[in-house]
Amino acid sequence: MHPIGTVQLLTSVPLSGTPVERGVTRFPLVGARVYSLDPSLVAWIVERVSDADAEEAALLLDLAYLPGTVSAKVRVTPERLLGRHCAVLGATGSGKSWSLARIIERLSKFDAKVILLDPTGEYHALTDKVAHVSIGGKDEPSECDDNAFPYTDLEERDLFALFQPAGKIQGPRLREAIKSLKLARLLGDSDPLVEAGCIPKAGREKKPFDDAYALHSASLEEPKANFDISKLVKQIEYECVWPSGWGTRTGERDFTKWGDPHEGDFSMCTTMIARIESDLSSPQFAPLLHPGTSPSLLDTIEGFLANEALSVLRISLRHLAFDRNVREMVANGIGRSFLRFAREGRFRELPLVVCVDEAHQFLNKELGDEFSRYSLDAFDLIAKEGRKYSLSICLATQRPRDIPDAVIGQMGTLLVHRLTNDRDREMVGRAAGDLDRAAAEFLPALVPGQALLLGVEFPIPLTIHVTPPVIPPDSKGPDFQKHWKRKPESPAAIPTQA
Repeated sequence: MHPIGTVQLLTSVPLSGTPVERGVTRFPLVGARVYSLDPSLVAWIVERVSDADAEEAALLLDLAYLPGTVSAKVRVTPERLLGRHCAVLGATGSGKSWSLARIIERLSKFDAKVILLDPTGEYHALTDKVAHVSIGGKDEPSECDDNAFPYTDLEERDLFALFQPAGKIQGPRLREAIKSLKLARLLGDSDPLVEAGCIPKAGREKKPFDDAYALHSASLEEPKANFDISKLVKQIEYECVWPSGWGTRTGERDFTKWGDPHEGDFSMCTTMIARIESDLSSPQFAPLLHPGTSPSLLDTIEGFLANEALSVLRISLRHLAFDRNVREMVANGIGRSFLRFAREGRFRELPLVVCVDEAHQFLNKELGDEFSRYSLDAFDLIAKEGRKYSLSICLATQRPRDIPDAVIGQMGTLLVHRLTNDRDREMVGRAAGDLDRAAAEFLPALVPGQALLLGVEFPIPLTIHVTPPVIPPDSKGPDFQKHWKRKPESPAAIPTQA
């Protein structure tokens, strides 16, 4: 027998002690002997940092070990793992949630700042330097605070997606009503333009309104929905007027005034008005439309960033409604706030890592219809811009194919667990240029907990076994043995032989 093997050259390890280099600087001679590397040397190659990073080398995250030997630990610096963003990919039951929990646990050992968006509530057991908040209802653990995400922290386009104006009448009337209510809030009830928090228009002069709007245009043009939403239905009714009135003397059109109420426009808006009234009275939309005395989530985030004793803030979205894309809107609003903080330079001295579990629920989404459509792009922008503002993102998903190519391509580090879908493996192959076909075909054979670690900051793709977290997430499936009891068969059900 003459066995034939295939050798793939991945990296060069200089004997002079200089940093490990990606690629091959000098090819071996044909016929040169091949030796199997000791696992500790493989771990050293992954851990090796440049001389410029020597001071930060002490800050290492103990994430995994090499399969077959627990002693060969795989430790990486935060710069390599998260500096260019990170994605944890894997099918259900492959260990994806455990890997994310392990990363968060390791980061909490340092003076890090991590915010976790938890759509399912499975990370409620995290304890070390962790604060828990929820939106839409009380969640575990017992000290978890119930927060609100008031509509004033959303943008006008979010409300358009929520109220779903249809056709060419409802959208403009809703937009004008929001503009009028924002102006009424700035002017106050004492202003002659304002009546009971609204601005009536039928038969009124346009110039006072236009002058007041021009005076406050800087505030009114901001996308924030800063107005009294309880007055929205009444203001929509006020907006349903003819665009011009009639002159009392000339009998001709008077374009300096609004006309009489337009019954046709109002009848076209009745379906939207009914939807708004229903939403305002619905308990499932209360965290947005009627926050009450619950603290605002953005205020909680501000307090967390200023609290040196806390490293992790877990935000549970478990109790948020699925209807009308409320979850997606809130998550996008949170991401938009992170990006605004980053652009203000808030994270220069204290980098922030945002972990998004079940990321396929929040990325690559579009809301609205053909008349008013917009993308939920907050996390896309973080992936593209966040690095220069010291804002990193760590995505975890079981459906890589649902993540936009432009986003997955920004992930500098991939932690890939078992993937059985060929489209998912193709996506990983496109995102990681150094993943060859043989390695991609090996992904379906990974056992739970095993993963392929690869990225631009790692000299070689490496198969690792992620160390189980100290407190694993509650991601177990149904316990059929416990809940499905075998019922005794009745005599009538037992077949008899004829």
